[in-house]
Amino acid sequence: MVIPLILPTILAASLLVFMRALADFGTPMLIGEGFRTLPVLIYTQFISEMGGDAAFASAISVIVIIITTIIFLTQKYVSSHKTIEMNSLRPMEPKPAKGIKNVLAHIFVYLVVFLAILPQFVVIYTSFLKTSGRIFVKGFSLDSYRSAFYKMSSAITNTYVYSFTAILIIVIIGTLIAYVAKRKRNVLSNMLDTLTMIPYIIPGSVLGIALLAAFNKRPLLLSGTAFIIILVFVIRRLPYTIRSSEAILHQISPSVEEATQSLGATPMKAFWKVTFPMMAPGVVSGALMSWMSIISELSASIILYVGTTKTLTISIYTEVIRGNYGVAAALATMLTATTVIALLIFFKVTGKREIDM
Repeated sequence: MVIPLILPTILAASLLVFMRALADFGTPMLIGEGFRTLPVLIYTQFISEMGGDAAFASAISVIVIIITTIIFLTQKYVSSHKTIEMNSLRPMEPKPAKGIKNVLAHIFVYLVVFLAILPQFVVIYTSFLKTSGRIFVKGFSLDSYRSAFYKMSSAITNTYVYSFTAILIIVIIGTLIAYVAKRKRNVLSNMLDTLTMIPYIIPGSVLGIALLAAFNKRPLLLSGTAFIIILVFVIRRLPYTIRSSEAILHQISPSVEEATQSLGATPMKAFWKVTFPMMAPGVVSGALMSWMSIISELSASIILYVGTTKTLTISIYTEVIRGNYGVAAALATMLTATTVIALLIFFKVTGKREIDM
């Protein structure tokens, strides 16, 4: 009985993992040394100056969109039609494991966590190694950090400026879309709810090509500007905030807004003065998830950037390609520290121990 009850959650988590793995560009390109996955193939065919074929890259992109759309719609159908509800009169109660089961469970969990954080420790350790040019020598120093700040100061600035601008837009648009989708239930709102998930199921490289093709001519010439980078951040990470905002709206009774409007407030004033403050925890959770995804974005921005619009992730990628592993490790450590600090601040301010989605 347990598996049928948690099936929607398993499917949602499986979709999340599958889409992130399918859309991943940096891992196969760097660690796999150009191992041929779909995002890598799309990138090399579209960007390559020698033997590239933009039409072929576009054809692959269409195939990827069809595959991911079918998987998403299948997951959505199964979750909505094959769910089992539990009787609240006899709820399941967790029971602590004992004996060998308890020991094995702890060993498994700690092993998984250790393997997950081990690469981070290696990167941090590498960032403090002493270098002579691109070669590591004996000892430790801050040379990699000095080089990173000296060479990549604009990339560091761009990362935070672009990400904070994008997250501000995401919060405003995402909150309004979530409200319309949940409070104004009709065919159009249901369609809007589904359409907002399309950027999530489309790999970043595909979206990057689409934006470059759409905004590469006047009067909508955005290619090569910061606007197109911010635009791709907003489009790709908007679903996180929408889903988190919708989840918190389920817990807010419409009668609260109705009472406010009965006292003379307009619908818009009732939303911003009453509903939105009550939605704040869910909105902040989704915004934080969106922001952490934005600052680590690579697959779309690698296609859209120019020299003046580099971000930290692009700089890390280019430094690894050039063999400057010390500088790349220093930049990656900055990115990790930013994420950890943001999480600690969030947990401290909200009093939570996890991010709700």
